[in-house]
Amino acid sequence: MVDEKGLRVLLIAYVYPPLWEAQSVRWYYFSRELAKAGVKVDVLTVKYPGENENFPNIKVYKTFPGPFNKAVFKALSNPSVFSAKVRHSGGFFVVKKLYRAVRKLLEYLMAGDTRNEWFFIGYFKALNLLRENEYDFVITSHEPIVDTLIGLALKKRGIKWIADLADPISASYYPGFWRLILKKIEKKVLEKADAIIVTNDAIKNKYNKYVNSKDKILVITQGFDLKFFKFQKEFNKNDRFTLAYTGSFYKDFRNPEALVKALSRLNFNFEFRLAGRLEGFLPVFEPIKQKVKYLGVLPHKEVLKVQASSDVLVYLGNKLENQIPGKIFEYLGSGRPILCIIQSKKDPVEGLVRNLGIGEVCFNEPEGIYQAINKFYKLWVDKKLNTEYFYEEKKIKEFSWQYQVQKLLYFMKNF
Repeated sequence: MVDEKGLRVLLIAYVYPPLWEAQSVRWYYFSRELAKAGVKVDVLTVKYPGENENFPNIKVYKTFPGPFNKAVFKALSNPSVFSAKVRHSGGFFVVKKLYRAVRKLLEYLMAGDTRNEWFFIGYFKALNLLRENEYDFVITSHEPIVDTLIGLALKKRGIKWIADLADPISASYYPGFWRLILKKIEKKVLEKADAIIVTNDAIKNKYNKYVNSKDKILVITQGFDLKFFKFQKEFNKNDRFTLAYTGSFYKDFRNPEALVKALSRLNFNFEFRLAGRLEGFLPVFEPIKQKVKYLGVLPHKEVLKVQASSDVLVYLGNKLENQIPGKIFEYLGSGRPILCIIQSKKDPVEGLVRNLGIGEVCFNEPEGIYQAINKFYKLWVDKKLNTEYFYEEKKIKEFSWQYQVQKLLYFMKNF
């Protein structure tokens, strides 16, 4: 067994703060928890506008992201781009439509997405770091796929490789003609990596048939900051009943139309807060636009405040059974009741919410959503919302980042 204080890892993560995405949030907390345990963490990432937080035992190496995304990042360096006002403007939609057209064209030319342009830049920088330092493990973050491709190439150098596959490599949202190639890459990664990290048992069961040892697949879910849960302030009751959704919608597998129909039927005053890259779905909310407060794209810590200060948090599950939106775990850290809207009977979040007693579950149909919200509202009026849906720390702490990273530490110490 190795003492964690003697371990050193190289984390290859294209998305890492100050570039905030679901996967960068994941490794923001994981890298810090590893560092707190005494592991020395070097992070190989890309240059993105903003400053990194200095943290003991973590050293960040920033590199050129490639010409296309360098231009994109330059545009994003203006903070107003993330404001609700700008993202709701006609000019923004024109620019966004043009950007998506160019990006889609480039994605058809690559097995993955435009961030693959970073492959050689990241690969050669990683080689230099491997020559200069002795790493016990190289960890790759996914998405984007370019991190995993770099890990696969580096494996030929004899590294110990942990591949974090928070999303499947051959996910259905990639162009169809690339999927066969991506499945082959996925199989190769499963065979070559010394350990695979997945976020749920469904993906683990899917991958088991490709690996030579079931012990090499670790289930490490998304999480929440236990410290935030313990020390968040008790917010005053809102003047009107407030719901919030933070995250993303998708037309094909996470569509809010049924939710809007339910909200349109409510005969009491409420506010619905939206935060994230949701401007494309604002027309769907037109019937209730007077009650919708779109906040734009917020920094991670501001999102946490929005969640904790709302009365009810809305979770909209995927139609895809092997993917769980990481937002549900973040919601746990808020301590707020959850409206869990599912689209599949196999959605594991249903059991999580029911077993913990922290919210109401319904299918993605207007009537069920309407009834659930009315129940929340009556409890809110009677000031019984927090007592009806009470969070017990001992029951939810296993879903915290702090708890989840212990699984990774245990593996590395006993490898």
